[in-house]
Amino acid sequence: MVSMKSFVHILRRYISIAITLFYNLIWCLFDNFDYPILIKLADTFLSLYFLIFCDLRPITVDLNDGETTLHFWISGHRKINRPNLVMLHGYGGNSKWQFIHQVSDLSKSFNLFIPDLVFFGKSYSRNTDRTIEFQARSIVGGLKRLGCGDGDLSVYSISYGGFVAYRIAKIWPEMIEKLVIVSSGVGFTQQQKMTEMKKHGGDVSEILVPSNPRDLRLLVKVSMNTGIRFLDWVPDFILSQFIAVMYETNRQELVDLAKNLLEREEEPELFSISQRTLIVWGDKDNVFPLEHGRRLQRHLPNSSLEVLKEIGHGVNIEAPTTLNNLIISFVLGVP
Repeated sequence: MVSMKSFVHILRRYISIAITLFYNLIWCLFDNFDYPILIKLADTFLSLYFLIFCDLRPITVDLNDGETTLHFWISGHRKINRPNLVMLHGYGGNSKWQFIHQVSDLSKSFNLFIPDLVFFGKSYSRNTDRTIEFQARSIVGGLKRLGCGDGDLSVYSISYGGFVAYRIAKIWPEMIEKLVIVSSGVGFTQQQKMTEMKKHGGDVSEILVPSNPRDLRLLVKVSMNTGIRFLDWVPDFILSQFIAVMYETNRQELVDLAKNLLEREEEPELFSISQRTLIVWGDKDNVFPLEHGRRLQRHLPNSSLEVLKEIGHGVNIEAPTTLNNLIISFVLGVP
């Protein structure tokens, strides 16, 4: 028998969903069709999927600095017998779009904490700092506001999120028990960055923050080894809508984040971390070549490397089931 409290909770959730859908439809009807309705509706249905099928709920956290607001998706019913897993995304949209293929399975094994990094999605700051340290400090501040204690977290991170996770593991080692790094160029030297940038031509920060369908297609082509032919069939106006929703609001801030990452000189020696670490890499990664994953594994004695055949940089998109199984097995300690 459903309690009155549970009934009210469910009713409020569905009313919120209905209001969101109605809001988007109103915009479509009265904004002369300039409003990116298709992507907005898709984004709304993703929220529905997170809410109903993954038992996740959105929450906004104001940090103590008085300047920064972080948006999270967190498990609606946290269970004490489940580990806490933080999921840190990369470039390429907000956390919903990047983790859509993973949250259903992972939500069955973990209490999830999925933030939009600052200037992605609904997270924002008035702070002018664009460093990895600022992102790391913001995520830690948000997690502490959500009641995450010391040593009770595992972190799964992809690409740009890997830089943030690695920095957290170094500065706040007491917070993280285990770390999963997927396709992330942690420790790249300035020379290595320049070498990889030349392969793709142009300004890499503009590729990471596309302003037109051509750049978006290039970003996908560089990031994936399989399943990219479908993009040839997607009309430019839909890609333009995706760009408007994902990048336009904080475009300059996202470009500045990318430039800070690409232009800064990493430490002469890649600093070590103590946490048990799982490194996952696609052998066809055209962004951060596999050799860098091997180098990272050699540098971290308490780590293991899993190489996925015929997979590119976007492991979370190309091989989500395999990646989920690796994460679950590693964090839960089961074969």
